[in-house]
This record gives sequence, structure tokens and C-alpha cells, in this order.
Amino acid sequence: MQEKHHQKEFEVHYYEVNQYQEATPVSVLNYLEETAIAHSEAVGLGLNRLKSEGIAWVLNRWRVQMERYPQWNEKIIVETWPSHFERFYATRQFYIKDIKGKILGRATSLWIFLNIEKKRPLRIPAEYMLTYGLESQGVFEDPFSELYNLENPEVFKEFYVRRSDIDTNEHVNNTKYMEWVLETVPAEIYKNHILQSFEVIYKKEVGLGSIISAASQPIEELGKPTFAHTIKEKNQDYHLALAETRWVKRIKER
Repeated sequence: MQEKHHQKEFEVHYYEVNQYQEATPVSVLNYLEETAIAHSEAVGLGLNRLKSEGIAWVLNRWRVQMERYPQWNEKIIVETWPSHFERFYATRQFYIKDIKGKILGRATSLWIFLNIEKKRPLRIPAEYMLTYGLESQGVFEDPFSELYNLENPEVFKEFYVRRSDIDTNEHVNNTKYMEWVLETVPAEIYKNHILQSFEVIYKKEVGLGSIISAASQPIEELGKPTFAHTIKEKNQDYHLALAETRWVKRIKER
């Protein structure tokens, strides 16, 4: 039996920050994903083993909430543990902490255990559950929300899927969807607000050469700027992903 919690330390690099020298939301997702992969490697269920067996963990959902984004050159610790296994679904929790252990952010995620060739979910082996261990504690009381399916989005942007967007499963990495989402947020909001929390659900994979249509529209949310987002393949009706972003006013330094 391995330790249920796994920790990984990061230092925030210059290429991971925005104009305020804060780690970007996409950088935060990279830290989370890297820590999840490191946990699997540590317990002997890493990428190469899974690939040799024709299986993979595919991300289905993110929910992330930040108290503060880490700064350039700051060292942080990401802590992760699996909290639930059910058939072919696994839930994984995260804390993002500063070097003194103060919580900067938290996240929960849902993963699907998949047969790569058949692109079908597989029941998670009992061996895997025992190897990872299980800690039922979650970081949110209500893990996921119902996301909007937009009828009349106000902003549209298009993107080409590039070689650099493709991950080890040979489709677009989940963090790229968040890049597309953020490009649809109004400039005034992006510049003068902080992305306090966001959710993403991934519905369908997409590959190299596709043309992506990202759209968004504002929704009512207790006075905080909040946006619903959709990601589609151009000229297709089905959704690749749905998302929601919630923002708070940035406090300017005096």
C-alpha cells in the first residue's frame, strides 16, 4: 500500500506568468496535471506502463478555485490524492500550497479509465484502487456544477489545432481548451479582474488540424463577472467542452 497523498514542488518560472508576474490559470492546470502524473509514476502505474497495456486516464472535468495565484520565482507545493473510484470513473483532489503550507488554491477532477484503441471506458482494476489508496476527503462540499449550454453566445473566436497542442494520447491536451476559453473573455475583465474560480467539462476529443470555435456570453452570478463558454469544432453542432469562469476585481497596488 502506497501513501494516499502525493506532493510535488514547483517553482514558478517567467514563462508561466502574466503581466502581473502571477502564474496563469493555464500554468496552474499544468501543475495539477503534472502532479497527478507524478503520483501515478510513483506507485508504478505511470504513462509507459499504461501505454504498453493500451489504456489511459482521460480527464473529464476540472473545478479550480484560487485564493491567490503564486508569483514569479515563488516555490509552491501541490498535494493530490484519489478520493473516489466507481466503475470507470476516478475522482482526484488537489491543494496548492505555499512553501509554509498555506492553501493558495484547491481543485477537484474527474477522470475516465479508457481503452485507447476502442475508445471505450474500462472498469478500474481492484489492483489499481489498492495501489493508489483512497482518502474520501474532498476539497469542495459540492464538487461540480451544472454548466450552461449556450444558445446565443456573444463572442466567437477561431483557432487551429497545432502540433504543439497535442499530448501523449494524440489529441488536444486539456490545458489548451482553457487557453481558448480565456481568449473569449472581454479585455477589460481579463486585465482588471482575477479568475477566482472555473469549471470545465470535456465532452469530445479533437485532433491535429481541426478548426476550433470558442464562444462565450456573460451570465448572472451575484454581482461577480461570470461567463459561460463553449468549445466546438467549426461547422459542427456537438460540443468539445463547456466551461464557466468567475472573476473578482483586481485590487490595484498603491
